[in-house]
Amino acid sequence: MSIVGPAAEPAPPALGHAAPLARLALLIVLLLVAYASLYPFTDWMDVGVPAFAYLKAPWPRYWVGSEIAANVAAYFPAGALFVWAVYPHCRGALAVLLAVLLCGGVSGGLEALQTFLPDRISSNVDLAANAAGAFLGALVGVATARRLIGRSALLKWRLRWFLPDAGPALILAALWVIVQVPRQPMLFGTGEFWLLLGDWAAFPAELVAEFWAPEPVHRVWAEQICTAVATVGAAMLLLHSAKPVAARGVLPVALVVLALTIKVLLQPLAIPGLDPAIWLTEGAVVGGCVGVAFAVLLSYVPNGVQRGLGIAALVMQLAIVNLFPADQYFGMSTVFRAGWLHLESLTLGLSVIWPVAALVWLTRPRRAPIVAAPPP
Repeated sequence: MSIVGPAAEPAPPALGHAAPLARLALLIVLLLVAYASLYPFTDWMDVGVPAFAYLKAPWPRYWVGSEIAANVAAYFPAGALFVWAVYPHCRGALAVLLAVLLCGGVSGGLEALQTFLPDRISSNVDLAANAAGAFLGALVGVATARRLIGRSALLKWRLRWFLPDAGPALILAALWVIVQVPRQPMLFGTGEFWLLLGDWAAFPAELVAEFWAPEPVHRVWAEQICTAVATVGAAMLLLHSAKPVAARGVLPVALVVLALTIKVLLQPLAIPGLDPAIWLTEGAVVGGCVGVAFAVLLSYVPNGVQRGLGIAALVMQLAIVNLFPADQYFGMSTVFRAGWLHLESLTLGLSVIWPVAALVWLTRPRRAPIVAAPPP
């Protein structure tokens, strides 16, 4: 005779590492930092100065506080991610030390390579600021590692809200937030291919302009549609990997709020002197509100429907940004793109790649869940 008690909830799947996404995120952050530090990767030359001569340079007489703060912020995530990535095998002061050594080594090497780029200036001040950012990030990582990683707070949240294979979707959603930093002809409009492929990729829009000169009201309508479908596309990317949690309708709202917050905070750093609310146009406001409303309603449709809607929305958004005739006023207002760590160039490049990567992820064949056979 056996006594059957209440069924216990299944334990979370065992993972080989306490924070499996931390290492991947750390790698992505370091690659982005390297891209930003060495952009535009052209006109390399030997100027007759040793690569590490900048280490002995005197402290500059004039410096900009915002640039130092930006260099600190650039390496802050790397410091925290390193501590999370090595936890629990390495923790405490040793983890902080290793994070500073790793990030300082990366920063020092990149500063040395900048010696051979005529458009870049190697700086021991930048190196010190980068190391300080890594140190601060590592301190935050140590303070939060036990709760977030040791007690699996992030893992429990992820397992509660998202499917097991949602890792790439979460990373793409985080990158979507970042690529909203640069100025855009239309809010959330990513994927302008000419930014990476050159002027020949702008030929479709130029051809349309030969036959149609849009009025200002047409641009407002175009931005409304582009912003709305871009919002729906990004939200469906995230939601199609979510579990049927009752409150999942909050995910699109949180995604858009986070993206706009990052845009307001970082855009003035990417383009100094720019009004942080310059993106706040009629088309952006109406399109954003409509897009969020539709995304919240679509949060409760089946995952397969969300996947199809996400693909359609992203394709429509790509068509608008690549076919709608260019706004000459916008082009003239963004001629001078100069900011810390070439953030503008970095995020513009990412913004071109992002919708393509999202479409690849959404159109991939999905594996059917493996169901264990019942015991005989």
